[in-house]
Amino acid sequence: MAGKGEGKQDGISRRDFLDGVAISAAGLAAAAAAPHLTGAEAALAAAHGGRPQPPTLPPGYYPPTATGLTGEPDHVIEKIYKIDGKPDADAAARHSSRGGPGVKVAHVVDEGECYDCVIVGAGASGLAAAKFYRDRFGADKKVLLLDPLPDFGGHSHRNEFHVPNAAAGGADLTILRNGGTVNLDSIGAWDQPAGSLLDIPGSYGQPALDMLEFCGVDVDNFPSSTAPTIPASYGLRQMLLFPAADWGTDTLAQNRNNATEPNTPAGWTAFVNRLPYSQAAKDAIVRIQTDTTTDWLSAKHGPLTTDQKLQLLTRITYKQYLKTYVGAPEEAIVQYQRSSHGLLGAGAQAVSAADCWMLGQPGFDGLGLPDTEGLTFPGVGRTPQMDNMVDSEPSRAWPDGNTSLLRLLVSKLIPAAFPDVDGGRPNQENIVKAACDYTQLDRPGNTVRIRLNCLVTNVKPAGRGDRYAEVVYTPVGGSGKPVGFRVRGSHVVMACWNRVTAHLVDGLPRRQVDDLCYARKVPLIYGRGVLNNWQAWADARISSVSPRGKSLFWDSTSISAGARFGSAYGPTPNEPPAAPASLTFTVVPNDPRRVPQIAAYESGREQLFAMSFADLEGALYDVIDRSVNKSGGDFDPERDLHSLTINRWNYGYAHELTSVWDPSVYGPVADQPQVRGRVPFRNVSIANSDSGAMAYTHSAISEGFRAIGDLPEAPRPHRPRHEHGHHAHH
Repeated sequence: MAGKGEGKQDGISRRDFLDGVAISAAGLAAAAAAPHLTGAEAALAAAHGGRPQPPTLPPGYYPPTATGLTGEPDHVIEKIYKIDGKPDADAAARHSSRGGPGVKVAHVVDEGECYDCVIVGAGASGLAAAKFYRDRFGADKKVLLLDPLPDFGGHSHRNEFHVPNAAAGGADLTILRNGGTVNLDSIGAWDQPAGSLLDIPGSYGQPALDMLEFCGVDVDNFPSSTAPTIPASYGLRQMLLFPAADWGTDTLAQNRNNATEPNTPAGWTAFVNRLPYSQAAKDAIVRIQTDTTTDWLSAKHGPLTTDQKLQLLTRITYKQYLKTYVGAPEEAIVQYQRSSHGLLGAGAQAVSAADCWMLGQPGFDGLGLPDTEGLTFPGVGRTPQMDNMVDSEPSRAWPDGNTSLLRLLVSKLIPAAFPDVDGGRPNQENIVKAACDYTQLDRPGNTVRIRLNCLVTNVKPAGRGDRYAEVVYTPVGGSGKPVGFRVRGSHVVMACWNRVTAHLVDGLPRRQVDDLCYARKVPLIYGRGVLNNWQAWADARISSVSPRGKSLFWDSTSISAGARFGSAYGPTPNEPPAAPASLTFTVVPNDPRRVPQIAAYESGREQLFAMSFADLEGALYDVIDRSVNKSGGDFDPERDLHSLTINRWNYGYAHELTSVWDPSVYGPVADQPQVRGRVPFRNVSIANSDSGAMAYTHSAISEGFRAIGDLPEAPRPHRPRHEHGHHAHH
């Protein structure tokens, strides 16, 4: 099956466009004279007497509709590797703080831009910090946010598709999907006291709740929604795919059906008997799923108290538990290998058995453990604890994920960027219909400015006698040695990744650098596509495909249709099969042999580093070919696929401490590396979810609040010597 768009050229030559920016004859002359400039820089240089200017966004700039490789584009990742170093699982296992050579700029342009606060990163934590900064220091304070990504929001990214609906005469159909963070999770837990284990002492989560109120989000009166559902009358099935490279021949089998295969030994036996596992593996799977009487821990160690059992489970991985205690052969563990990817960011070989038990993974029913609701114990992970807190509900979601919350926030910080919707300001429902005017984000008259596609390369905190920190950034996407631009701030908030902060901020103490570099981020991909029709899937009677083994890349591939959000979005059609549908394909890549957990993350980053868009696309079509097209469907990407967006997050979730590999999780919290690493340095403070070791939007918001509280008092009003427009090249 040929890849969609193979060999296609866009027909645009360098004569007309440089890096997608139309430029004049003068701009072409500037580009010829200075080949290190991007097209945008060349155009700006021509307009300003040959002097490069900070980048501006062209009319019509609208990243939510971007297709192809989005999230963290190649030109951003290449520069991040220069800052943090290329992926290295062995170095990660050692908690190495070694980075890359840094991003070297040809020269630095200084236009005298000076702000009260410069925030490095325009994700949830940076945007929240902008709001909280103005709360503390005054609504008139000038704030600049710098971000290397094409859109604000960080991992909260909106995918917006427009597809003609052939089943409705070709009418335009809007389909929204989240390209990153999914929902506001366990809102009831945000402000619950949890002692030192979760590090949410009483009021910690209040800033996130305050943010919801500020943005007009009422969780008790949230718009009703309908999750995407295809009518059961089509008989679509969830399938497991056992590829030939792992199992000798391709085997496609229907996943367990709760309605016809009960949670009993007989029900599970019927299920495993259609899978290509050995008999020993089948027996182990039935045992893992249905045994309710065998205390596998006491059978090996003798009688144990509940506390002893819990502590033992915190010291071993889920794979070790299944293999050493339940007696499962390696082959049986394949059935559970990827089950922890979504919440814990790594496979069964690297995650805590205790955390897996708290999150409902099977195999523990005979241990005589207490109910998990409200349970805490030394070594428990943050997500498992939050997931089991009493009264932790509700959770809330928009069709485009948490980006709607951040779009509401930006509509408050920069009102001109979001025109009125339905005759009024955007609200929690109609924000999904709002179209951001990105050209308004970085206007000189704004008190808050967001400058996208700009990578910070160095931060120099205020020294003794200095009032301002200096921040150097460069536009991303150009070739050759980039041009740097200097801005100044009374305060700087590092709302980017901890390891990037460690390598950008001059003068940090060695111990703080090591603490900031302790962890690595979880890589992941949210793949989204829009199908012109889902006829092939209807003919194959397949709704999803999940592989077993390690030779296939994607964790899951599925279709969906029929979503609705209040009266502002949908319902999108869910039939007939001639109507459009959404295609979802996701992965949390990591080598199933790699430990510790952060080395598993890094092995996944190594995978992503080696894969092009064509590789990722080809891996998707391979799964569909082996399943849908082998089951009576006829999927042709050229005919059936309208558009494809791969939201690749090489640096995704924050690392959450895991008891098997991170002894500091046992406490005290003050001695955990992310807590030691986030202390302020001169007039620079540190935000982002890495600083909370918790991969959630509410954590990022609360860390932004803490970072603002960590800043020293503002210096007395003073204009630096470059304020009045004098420029210098260094």
